[in-house]
Order: sequence, then C-alpha cells, then structure tokens
Amino acid sequence: SGLVTSEAGATATFSLVLNAAPTVDVTIDLSSSNPAEGSVAPASVTFTTANYNVAQIVTVTGVDDAVVDGTVAYLIITSAAMSASGPYNGLAVDDVSVSNTDNDVPSISVTPTTGLSTSEAGGTATFTVVMGTRPMADVTIAISSSNILEGTPSPNSLTFNAGNWNTPQTITVTGVDDHVIDGDRQYTIITGNAVSADTHYNGLVVADVSATNRTALRQG
Repeated sequence: SGLVTSEAGATATFSLVLNAAPTVDVTIDLSSSNPAEGSVAPASVTFTTANYNVAQIVTVTGVDDAVVDGTVAYLIITSAAMSASGPYNGLAVDDVSVSNTDNDVPSISVTPTTGLSTSEAGGTATFTVVMGTRPMADVTIAISSSNILEGTPSPNSLTFNAGNWNTPQTITVTGVDDHVIDGDRQYTIITGNAVSADTHYNGLVVADVSATNRTALRQG
C-alpha cells in the first residue's frame, strides 16, 4: 500500500519474491484495475528454482486521463500464483494499492483574442475555441456581439463534450453595414461563461474577442 504515481508520468515500484524454492516455475500475472489512471510493467513475473529468492521489480506508471478528477485510487491486481504442480499453484498474492495524483486544470482557450478585422462590405474574420481538459458533462458557451450593427458571430453558441473537447471550434464574425459614415468602429465578441453540470467548468470565464469593423467607402 501507499504507492503514489502522477498524471505527469511519475512512477512507483514494488517487488515480488518467493520465500521458498518451487519445484517448477511459478508465474504471477499483473494488471491495473484502472488503466486510465495507471499502467504496470511487466505484465507478469516468473520465478524458477534458480531465481526464486531474487526480488523482481514491478513498475507502476501514472497515466494522464485529461480529466479534472483529483487524486484517484486504483489497484495493481496480482493474480493467484500459477504453477504446473506444487504448493505454490493457486496461492493468493496481495494486490497493491496506488493513488494517481491529478495534473489537469480546467481551461478554455480562445485564439486570437485581439486583432480581428471585419468590414461593412461583409468582410469576415474567425477565431477558435477549444477546451484544455475533457469535461464530465456537456459544456456550453454563448457567443454574442457587443454591437450587432457592426458585427455578428456565427454560430451563437458552442457545445463541447467528452468526444469533441480537444477539437477547436471556429466562430465566424461578419461585418455589418450600418449605413452611417462613422469610420472604423471597435466592438467585442462576447463569450459567455461556461455552463455545465461539470462543476469544474460551470461558470468558468472565457476570454472575449476584440474586433474592428472597417467602414465602407461612400460617394455623394
């Protein structure tokens, strides 16, 4: 018990050894109760009459599940000893308890957040939104314009889930002609706070995007 791994790939080790010589080879299989949190190597160890009293080292490696889930406990499961004959066959072997520490932080990235340029002639600009970790429930982000007379976004909301969280979604901003000679105008594409049943993401602030709508040339 007491082994600790991490989602950053930190490892822990334990050893297996026989207390008495077997008459034939003895094999013990090893597996993880939760491969999404930790892996084990080797997958099995074998003791012979020659090496029965030499400890064999087992390495447990933490796995990054890309989920904000805190420290998660799991087991390295050791099978009952397997041998063709003799007192070792079927002998129970203790499992090993491990905890995997989390390295994931909830985040939503917007690229870029400045410098977008649209035009009153209908010129467009784009930006993308993507999540940093996999959510436990759908995450919705509302998209709107601070001035619909200068520019409008499409779509007006985004939804991320466990299947598409790491695929950037694109927002297209289209300039609007307000039929006013007002020069280039600044406005903002407002990204609402995240809404989700996943408490790690619900209410998370998402960066807004600044844009400029270039004026149309007019005669007369």
